Amino acid sequence: MHKSLKTALSAALLLSCATAYALPLEQDMDILGTELATVQSTGSAKEMQQALQKMHDAAEDAKKSTPYKLQGQAADSEGIKEYHAGLDQLIAQIAVVDKLAAANKLPEAKAEAKKLSDIRNQNHKKFR
Repeated sequence: MHKSLKTALSAALLLSCATAYALPLEQDMDILGTELATVQSTGSAKEMQQALQKMHDAAEDAKKSTPYKLQGQAADSEGIKEYHAGLDQLIAQIAVVDKLAAANKLPEAKAEAKKLSDIRNQNHKKFR
C-alpha cells in the first residue's frame, strides 16, 4: 500500500508540474494586453524591453492553448494553423519593436508597436 500511495503522489506531482507551465489562454491574452499598454506608454527602453519579453513569453505560451472558437478542431486544421500564424506574426513584430528599443530608438519602437495592436485586432476578429 505504501508503494501505491508513493506512486500515486508522484504521478499527481508530475501532472501538476506539467500543467503549471502553460497558463490559461485568457491569462496569456491579459498579459499581452497589459504589457502592450506598457510598451505604448513607457519612456524607458529597459521597461519597454521587459514588457516585450513578457509579451513574447505569453504569445509563445498561447500557442499551447486553443481558443474557444477553435475547440475540437484537429491540431493540423486550417483554423489552428491560422491561429498559430497570427501568434507567429505577433512574435515577429515583437522582435522588430525590441530591436528598436535595444537601440534606444523609442519613437520608432512606439511607431512599430502600433502594428502589434493591428495584429491583435485582426486576430481577435478571427478567433475571439
